[in-house]
Amino acid sequence: MNIPRFSVFVMPVITEIVTLPSPAPGSQHQLIKHRFTGGSGGRSAYVQAGLHADEHPGLLVVQHLLQRLQRLEQEQRILGDIVICPFANPVGLGQNVFGYVTGRFNLANGENFNRNFPDATQALAEIVSPLTGQRSDREQLKDLLGQSLSSLALRECVASGKRALLQEAFKHDLVLDLHCDTAAVMHLYCINDQRKRAVELAACMNIGTVFLEDEAGGQPFDEAYNKPWGMLVENGLASPEQRGFAASIELRGQADVDDELAREDAEGILRFLALDGLLAMEVPEPDVHRVEVYPLEGASHLQANGNGLLVWKKRLGEAVSRDELIAEIVPLDAPLGTPRIAVNSDVDGVVIVQPLFKLVRAGQRVALLASKTPLPHRQPGKLLQHF
Repeated sequence: MNIPRFSVFVMPVITEIVTLPSPAPGSQHQLIKHRFTGGSGGRSAYVQAGLHADEHPGLLVVQHLLQRLQRLEQEQRILGDIVICPFANPVGLGQNVFGYVTGRFNLANGENFNRNFPDATQALAEIVSPLTGQRSDREQLKDLLGQSLSSLALRECVASGKRALLQEAFKHDLVLDLHCDTAAVMHLYCINDQRKRAVELAACMNIGTVFLEDEAGGQPFDEAYNKPWGMLVENGLASPEQRGFAASIELRGQADVDDELAREDAEGILRFLALDGLLAMEVPEPDVHRVEVYPLEGASHLQANGNGLLVWKKRLGEAVSRDELIAEIVPLDAPLGTPRIAVNSDVDGVVIVQPLFKLVRAGQRVALLASKTPLPHRQPGKLLQHF
């Protein structure tokens, strides 16, 4: 790939601190953002980690990313704007219960931290109603998106944090939200309309599995970014090429906090940014043929059919067939001689996620299996599990 040539005016890295409303007397939470600016390419990207505050691989990836970006900035190889939020959920990071960070759910109300982000579509519809059919440039479109959140008067700490994250995301063309699962192979989530970019991102990061959907439901961060862009395209105000791109990247499992892996993942993100023209880096064309794409409607959240210890017969990433034995549950309180409980695959597909802890109860998710065939009970708008 040829390195694009732009005139570069180097500016220092800008660190911005956003102070959130206090959740209680004597306490305060902040969001930190590092902004790298260079060149006149006009493109921009935003990367955040730790929205689920008990998912820590992304926190380390971001640290490696920041180190590399500082060197690239010194070498005048940054061609656009890149903003990094090293931890997107300060409230969740502080939820330490008996030594465990319980950062997936808000202990104040039980809400998943990556659900119920502000829905900007209605406010945006009112703003653009006089403009329908009038094509705008990319920066004007970002301004419209930003205006759609200006009327939200949020005083609660977590809700204000969500607005601040989305407000920053709306300023950018590329948005990457770093997550992980319990124990998993790398995979990512995106929308059908962004299939090409999603596969390129996966190839740049050596991710083999991409889940695509039209609407997952639940208003997670990436959906809150994607839906308003979709409305702009549908109303003729933006072209599909102008549309912003957002993806949720699952960086393996919670135990995979490792310098070598994090360095490799950071380099993959840099390759993707370079492919988009944000960095002056020599990168090979991504090998998209190694990436498998699955409909999110074909993702099976397999449930335990009994209580006990889960013993796997299949490894992460291995192929499975429908009705094949993939695990067993060892009952701990059954009479002597009671056989193990068979756990069989309900799809032809691949094992993507397993639980980190192996003591399970009936009805608990014990696997995420990827299948090419949509499942009848998996409906658009209701595709995210409530865990």
